[in-house]
Formats: sequence, structure tokens, C-alpha cells
Amino acid sequence: MIASAQTADRSAPVPTLQLNITTGGDDLREGSVAYAEIRLRDGRTLPKTNLNGGRGLGGNSRNSFSVSLPSGIQLGDLDGSLLTISHDGAPRRFPDGYDNWNVDAMSVTTARVCSGGLSVASATGSPWVRFTGGKTFEAVPFRAPDTSREASPSSLGLKIVTGGDDLREGSVAYAEIRLRDGRTLPRVNLTGGRGLTGNSVRNFSVSLPAGTRLGDLATLTLSHDGAPRRPFDGYDNWNVDSLNVTTPEVCSSVSLANLSGRPWVRFTGGKTFETVTLRVR
Repeated sequence: MIASAQTADRSAPVPTLQLNITTGGDDLREGSVAYAEIRLRDGRTLPKTNLNGGRGLGGNSRNSFSVSLPSGIQLGDLDGSLLTISHDGAPRRFPDGYDNWNVDAMSVTTARVCSGGLSVASATGSPWVRFTGGKTFEAVPFRAPDTSREASPSSLGLKIVTGGDDLREGSVAYAEIRLRDGRTLPRVNLTGGRGLTGNSVRNFSVSLPAGTRLGDLATLTLSHDGAPRRPFDGYDNWNVDSLNVTTPEVCSSVSLANLSGRPWVRFTGGKTFETVTLRVR
């Protein structure tokens, strides 16, 4: 799966890149070397990587190479960075001439990048809120990091810690999300009338409409209907000690470049490198 910029978390760590290179009709001769070098947008140049180790690449073949990145490189660091592919085709044997090499296509993707598990709203206390007949709802604001505001997850995870006063069987907990443009998404019945025992932890999922970005979310309101269901019952009070809202974890590759031609580039003694700009797309 290749992720788009709409789903990719730009703060996700990227340990490696994958380069897929299609050689055209003029091969890379045994002994010639192809290199990759990355210049980050902050000006740092990463160590040059020997891609093929002097092994030849046959004509009209497709080969994949891995480029390791230093610890701490994030997806957003690569957006706007420069990748240079270079070629050393100097003669290794007499009477060889300089080795020319046709590259018909090159794609650059991340290895599997895991985005998500990101906390975007939270509240805690002892209790954080006590729901009663006079206090039936509480709202928390969303605070997505700037690097993740464009991400559009399909759902959110809610982790609710019930305190010392349980949610009685038959009572209902709801979640409702308000967007920054004023719209309110449909209210979600979290518990379906099932109780939540005291001092317990439960996880729930709330779906989001397609295209909803984290930056679009304003508040999440947790509400409680504890009206009596049986004779002689009073209103059901409920203590919530904490609420944590997170994005789901999604692992996928992210495309950074995809180039082709006939050839895309022909490396010769007078043309030994080509530079492309990486874009999170």
C-alpha cells in the first residue's frame, strides 16, 4: 500500500528509503558503480550510498535498492530534499571505454512508515468528570500537532478509564465531534447500553467521514444518559478518571518520487549525475 500526503503523518520516523531503478537498453557494466546521495532541506548532506557494489545491472532490468537514513529523520524532513543519483563508469579493463548507462525509470518510496497512535485529545483527574443527572456531558478540545494536521484518519480511538463509580447496565455513553467550521458529526453510541465496571479501562472506535483532517476537529463531547431503567432506580452517576483520543496506527509506504522516460536519463562520461526533488505526495 502506498500512502498519500493526506494520510501520511509527517512526524513519522523514516529509517530507510527504497529506490526502484529500471535500466533501459544500455546496461550498467560489471564494475561500474551507481550511488545515491541525499541533501536534506535543512542543508545536511547524508553519506553517499553505493547502491550496486560494482555488480552490473542488465539491460531492460528492474532492481531495488535500500538506502539507510540516520536515526531521527522524519517524513517531513524529506519533503523538498534533493536526491542525487550518480554513476562511475570509468574503464576497469583495457581496452574498455567509459560505460554508458540508460535509466528508463526510477521511483523512490519510504519503507513501511507507521503513522498513528497519536494522542489528539486527552483529559485526566480523580475523577476527571463525574456524570450525574445535573451534569450529563463534558467536552475536550482537539490538539493535533502541526505536523499531523493534514492527516485524515478513517477513525479515532477512545480510551475511557472508569473510576470508582461505574456506568450501570442500561445507561449509555455517547461521543460527539464538532468541527471547526461549526458542523457536528452524528453522535455515536459507545456502549450500546452495556455497563462499564468501576476502575476499568475500555476502548472504543469512532468513524470519521472520508477526507476529514485532524486539523478540522474542534472538540469531542462525552455525554451520559443515566436515566433510571427500572423501578426504584435513581439516576446513574458515573465517574470518568481519564479520556484519551488517538489516531489508529496505519503502516504503509509513502511515494517521494516517480520518474520515467525513454530514457529518463542517459549516464555517460560527460553526464555522471542527476538530481531530483523528493516530495511527500
